Amino acid sequence: MSQDRAAGGRMGDSSLLRRLNLAAALGAFLESESLTLRELRAIVGVSRPTAEDLLAELLTEGRVEETTPPRKPSSARGAGRPARYFRFRAESGYVAGLDIGAHKAMAVVSDLRGNTLATHRVELDPDLPGPDRVQAAVDVARASWAQAQLGADDITGIACGVTGLLSAAEGVHDVREGPVGSGLAPYSLPGFTELDVTGELSEGLGRPVTVANDVKLAALAEHWKGAARDHRDIVYMFAGHRAGAGVLIDGQVHQGRHGAAGEIGALPMLGWEAAVDRLHARGAALAAEQGVGPGREGELVIASAARQDSESLAVLIEFAEVLARGAAVLALAVDPEVVVLGGGMSRGGAIIAEPFRRELAKLTLVPIEVLSSTMGADSVALGAARMALDTVLADLLAVPGS
Repeated sequence: MSQDRAAGGRMGDSSLLRRLNLAAALGAFLESESLTLRELRAIVGVSRPTAEDLLAELLTEGRVEETTPPRKPSSARGAGRPARYFRFRAESGYVAGLDIGAHKAMAVVSDLRGNTLATHRVELDPDLPGPDRVQAAVDVARASWAQAQLGADDITGIACGVTGLLSAAEGVHDVREGPVGSGLAPYSLPGFTELDVTGELSEGLGRPVTVANDVKLAALAEHWKGAARDHRDIVYMFAGHRAGAGVLIDGQVHQGRHGAAGEIGALPMLGWEAAVDRLHARGAALAAEQGVGPGREGELVIASAARQDSESLAVLIEFAEVLARGAAVLALAVDPEVVVLGGGMSRGGAIIAEPFRRELAKLTLVPIEVLSSTMGADSVALGAARMALDTVLADLLAVPGS
């Protein structure tokens, strides 16, 4: 219904009506590449004078600007004065996505259309103390802002994915905090049970930071820009320096009551920890042989297996099969459209994907398509940027008092 026509139904509250109309107009620009005044008026359902006022306000706020008309065939061009086109200014704000893991800290900067402007990454010692790891993430974030020629005042939203953190309605906490079952083997970063990660990051960056589980953010990224763009019910398997899983239901990351949905890697009987340890041990041996520093174990095993080294092949096949058993547990529980194999190890291609597919097919009731990630190790930071972007856009479209 037209917001103009709804005025009577809103008891004459012209101020509220204007805010609703303005949010609707901004939403229309966010959904379109560009709009004319006539198109804006039709979408929002207002009179021409009201549409003109809304457009003028968005132009004044710097959220919208005039742009070049889209190209049309000469036969489609009408006579008379051409219409003016306007677009949402993606550069009217910027968001940052961070990834704090055992072996790296990474940052991504995006505009409000989700276009990546800069990325920065540093390798970390897995035994680095918690405060030093957080400081490394702060430094990486600021380096990425400088790379994009931005300052802290330009950043309108920040989110961070952290290994071993759970996000629930009550807040964010380390997976090892609280009454964890004695038969489980959860993993989190060294020293993070004693840290207020959200507070430390926010203080270090001078901006509020939202913190969430890294694997769940990786799943979100895969749905946003990766292999799962066209799917809504997804099991996401993260295979990197450790293994993890996340679930999307109807396009939304499923957190669960306590933020622990998908945390099946904590079950020792699945064998994930042992398989990862064997992978790292083989990678460490190869690194020692080649004089390579730590942090590239998975990459070295994949390269060795590609050369048909039997020991490396055996280690990778075992890793893929163990990961597939965990995927089968989740697939039987949620019946997804697809299973996505992500994380840095997904770059191994068929060497990882084929044994994973074979093992998964043995353990599911119906065939499930397996997709390999198009993002690899960048997925967590990109998912964090998506989370920050969602928050910023929701705030822009919010109408107090509605």
